Amino acid sequence: MNSNPETASLLATKIGEVEARLELLEKEISEIGLPAGYDLQKRLDALKIEERALRRNFEESQARGEPDSVRLARIETLLRHIENEETSVENEAHFLHQSNPSSVILAAQAAAGMIELWRRGIKKVLGDHHPLGSSVFVNHTHEELVSDYGYDPAKPSSKPET
Repeated sequence: MNSNPETASLLATKIGEVEARLELLEKEISEIGLPAGYDLQKRLDALKIEERALRRNFEESQARGEPDSVRLARIETLLRHIENEETSVENEAHFLHQSNPSSVILAAQAAAGMIELWRRGIKKVLGDHHPLGSSVFVNHTHEELVSDYGYDPAKPSSKPET
């Protein structure tokens, strides 16, 4: 085993590399999207927690001065575990990234396309008018109501007498 300062500097660079790879994995998993990337995202979150624990343990060992070989061996073991799990998640992410879209995604895209076609067809047939007509009182001024429906305040309304 190398001397403690050499091992500590090597561990510091490896921890930095692990952190950079986790960031790249996070971007790749976000590109995969849900639901395929859900389990990978959970595993990535667990890896981030382990990486923070690894960084904290390493910083604590450095803060104590000369780190002991037992503590460094434990940090190396945790680092190897994180690297192995990270490689596993990365392989699964690459596999899912290359796969065809799921049937749910294809069905949603087809439904969105059909709705858009239907909406454009209705608009072409009806123009800008709402298919159920428009409300008499909504978005009209008093002058428009008088001109369209002939309201005359001077004309008495015909109410049945009781």
